[in-house]
Formats: sequence, structure tokens, C-alpha cells
Amino acid sequence: EKYQDIIKLSNFSEVDLNHLNGHKKNFVRTILPIIINENQKILTLRKELLYLKEKLKENKTLNSFEIKNLKKISKNFNINFDNMHKSEILDSLLVHIDVIPNSIVLAQAAIESGWGSSRFAKEYNALFGQYTYDNNEGVVPLKRDNGEKHLIKSFTSYNSSVQSYFRNINTHYAYKDFRNIRNIMRARNNFSDIDLLVEKLNTYAEDKNYIETIRAVINKNKFNKLDFKKISY
Repeated sequence: EKYQDIIKLSNFSEVDLNHLNGHKKNFVRTILPIIINENQKILTLRKELLYLKEKLKENKTLNSFEIKNLKKISKNFNINFDNMHKSEILDSLLVHIDVIPNSIVLAQAAIESGWGSSRFAKEYNALFGQYTYDNNEGVVPLKRDNGEKHLIKSFTSYNSSVQSYFRNINTHYAYKDFRNIRNIMRARNNFSDIDLLVEKLNTYAEDKNYIETIRAVINKNKFNKLDFKKISY
């Protein structure tokens, strides 16, 4: 179903956290502004892409600077633009470059970092338990099984960890279905049922109950109330 003006943003404030206890409140107070900021950057980039799409539709072409910038963004999002028309590149980018609901990001950060209490979160700013195989950017998990070679990706700040998470969801082939569902929601201007997106995160962890855990964290902590928050500068 298509909705009109379903997305109405309001400013994030301390009052929005009154339903949380002390530890959870501190965690959300720290992480949510970073998530909101990342989503706002994405919306700004989408606006630029939509402008280019409209210009291409009207003029049938883009200038050399715009084409160069388009290819640069494509590389950043792992999109192979060879043999693709400019309109196809833009359509592909708009599928990859879109918001991830605050509630989902918060829930995964809480689950993967133990609400910021895990060793990886405290010592390495790793909020999402992302894997890497690069010894220069990862830490060996204490409970890694024999024969396994994965590391947990470390970061210089929480900001970098959140940015990496967004890039992972918006580029990795494992989350293609997530992006496709989100694209349908965007076309219908209807992000009211984020459970449709949560269902497509089953590959994020090996835990067969992972989806139910995300749902439980979102519902118990009323994270859905935080989905349409913005920050004014």
C-alpha cells in the first residue's frame, strides 16, 4: 500500500529515552545520534542522486563532472558500472543508498555489543561483531573454534563502527533481499512495517533465533519510537 507523508521526522531529545533504564539509556544516548547522523548523510546523498536522475531524464545526458562523481560513488558502493547506462547506474545506486531504520541498527548494536559492555565494544569500538580476515584491522575472538580464521573488525571510534555497519548492509550480497524490500518500501513511501526488513537479516548471525532476538529487543525497548528522529544543527 502506498502512503502519503508517512515519514514525518521530529527532533531527537532526552525525553525520547525516558522509558529506558540507566545503562540502556546511556548506550542509546551515545549511539543513536551517530546512527541518525549516518542516515541523514545518506538522505543527502540520495537527494543528489535523485537530482541527477531528473536532470538525466530531462537533458538525456550529464556533464563530465557529474559522470565522474557518479562513477566514484558507484565504486564506493561496490557497483560495477561497466556496460551500464547512466540511468541504470542511478537506479542501482538508489537501491543501495538508503536509510536503515534507527530501531534495527540500535537493536543489532545492543545485541552484538551487549549494550556496549563487550570487550570488543569497550576496547576496540566494535559494536556489530563484523568479521574480517585482515590481520591489520581485526582482533582474534577468544572463543574462535579451531581451524577458523576470522577476526572481529576493530575501529578507532564508534562513528567508524556505525559507518562500517551501514556500508556492510548497503553493499554486501548477503543483504540484497533487505535492499530490495527497502526499495519497494521507498517506492510506496511506506516504512511502517520494519519487520519486513528484519526478516531479511537472517544471514547476519549463525543463531537460528537471531530474527526473533532483534524483534524482541526492538519491542521491549520501544525502539520503533526512535525511527523517525532527526538532529538539527
